[in-house]
Amino acid sequence: MRKSTTPQPTGPESISSARVSKLARRPHRKSRNGCFNCKRRKVKCDEVKPACANCVRFGIPCDFAPQPPSSDDSAPHTSPPEILSVLAEPATTPRRGPGRPRKDWAALTRPPPPPPPASDRTTTSPSSTSATPVSSSTISNSQICSLNIADAELLFHFMANTSRTLHDADDPVDDIASFWARNVPQIGLSYHFVLHMMYALAGYHLVYQEPKGTERHSQSLALAAHHAELGIYEMNRTLTNLNEANCGALYVAAVLVCYCTFAAGPTGPDDLLVCVIGEGISQRWLPVIHGVRLIRQSIEPATLFTGLMAPLGGGGTNSEMEDTKPDFMVTGFSYIDWVGPLEKLRLWIASHENPDTALYLRVHKSLCDVYEANFGNAEGLVQVPTMNKFVFGWLYRMQDLFVGCLQRKAPQALLLMAYYVPLFRTMKRSWFMEGWATHLLETIREWNMMNKLDLDRSAVAPDDFVNWPNNAVSKFLSSSYTFE
Repeated sequence: MRKSTTPQPTGPESISSARVSKLARRPHRKSRNGCFNCKRRKVKCDEVKPACANCVRFGIPCDFAPQPPSSDDSAPHTSPPEILSVLAEPATTPRRGPGRPRKDWAALTRPPPPPPPASDRTTTSPSSTSATPVSSSTISNSQICSLNIADAELLFHFMANTSRTLHDADDPVDDIASFWARNVPQIGLSYHFVLHMMYALAGYHLVYQEPKGTERHSQSLALAAHHAELGIYEMNRTLTNLNEANCGALYVAAVLVCYCTFAAGPTGPDDLLVCVIGEGISQRWLPVIHGVRLIRQSIEPATLFTGLMAPLGGGGTNSEMEDTKPDFMVTGFSYIDWVGPLEKLRLWIASHENPDTALYLRVHKSLCDVYEANFGNAEGLVQVPTMNKFVFGWLYRMQDLFVGCLQRKAPQALLLMAYYVPLFRTMKRSWFMEGWATHLLETIREWNMMNKLDLDRSAVAPDDFVNWPNNAVSKFLSSSYTFE
């Protein structure tokens, strides 16, 4: 049985049918009318309105959909239910399909938060005493921090001006210059008590530069005292947990406390810098003496003077051979003939035997070493360690027993302190010692007069001994050598 066959078109009909089939399979031309989200994700948009399929799938607003009504519109508008279902954020996170994690595209379409009101931008925030800075990602719009201009000025003044007065280097790129101007502020970012002490010293420096009685002078003094109090409090709390991580910051803070104590000036007529003399008044040790000494004794130098602290260890890249010439020949301050007067003082101390005579003679020898390093001996040579050029080293090595003698108004101790005073003027940049020389010499002279010393075995009255430090200080004040 023959199968029936369907006749196939031939001729012009077959050509027309093939042409229609080819046109139906022609790909869709590219369109640039897709929604913004699809363009951002670089995917094909079906351009269906009011919301394309891709935006509906991901639960994000489609820019084809009309925007929700503004709160400023006078007449309320209602949106169709299908549009509300697209614009509303899902109550629960949609289930992720297989494949790579996707971005939070909805977050990218949200408008930026409005700026804070003008009243919030003009207020200043208090100084933070936290040891850990707060991440900006956790701060809400209502907690946007504003600038504290007063603290910013103190930081700038410390880095640009005050730091230059804490060393003798004239080269701004010298290791020790960079340490005070850059390393110390960097340490302060991690340990805020260092920042507070920086602010305090910068404030006292501004007090020194501003005329007394001006508003700026009073404001700088109040800021300096405020930051000094906060810094010392935080430093003392941290000092109870001294370790290899925080030893450098504590060491720097202790030195800054020393400078701030000097810069704040005498606390009263009986203030002898390291203690307060007089009946019923408690001893006032400089915190730096115990603080620095404790840290140096507890931490190995190889651990203490590493990283940002390396320049203080004496092994910087710019370190040179120590100059063994007397410091006055290098720095340029006036020479003082100290050998004879200090020898007379030694003989007078030795001639008054008492249980503390040996202590006084040791302190006298330590004081002579500082004078020799700065002025040379009788032959003009320096035969003592060059570390004695550091004038404050005498205070660092001072023993508690000697401080007790000062508080008891022992004549020998008072005279030794008076003979230390002229060394203040050998420091090239000693603004923080302003007023101390006159105050100490006047206080010691007054107490010497009240002591009525026994002069049976001495041909020279104690007041005559005090005359020499006074004359030495006056010589410095009348010289052309300037101090910053």
